[in-house]
Amino acid sequence: MALMIGAGWAAPAMAEQQPETDRIAPDTAAESVSCAVKFMNDTKVREIPYADSAVLGVIPADTWADGAWCIPLTTGGKHTTCAQYSNIWVAVDVDDTWGFAHVGCMNDYYLH
Repeated sequence: MALMIGAGWAAPAMAEQQPETDRIAPDTAAESVSCAVKFMNDTKVREIPYADSAVLGVIPADTWADGAWCIPLTTGGKHTTCAQYSNIWVAVDVDDTWGFAHVGCMNDYYLH
């Protein structure tokens, strides 16, 4: 199932100032829903939801990331992946550390 989130496929990347925030884990959200997500390309997991944030790990293409926080999705810096320009990110667990993956390449998910 293809998931198209965001618009502005031709919009240029814009430099944004990152807020100073702590990383958020699903257990700190009142009404979060966990899920499994899959991306069509290798997808970097970042420390905070901004494209120039530190990379914590990579989710390989077509591999299910079981530890994810899909509801609510996270807003952050606008970024383009797989020709999708948006500010929507999903919190994921990579190597026992929570981080954020841009949803532009997300092509499937299911709720737990």
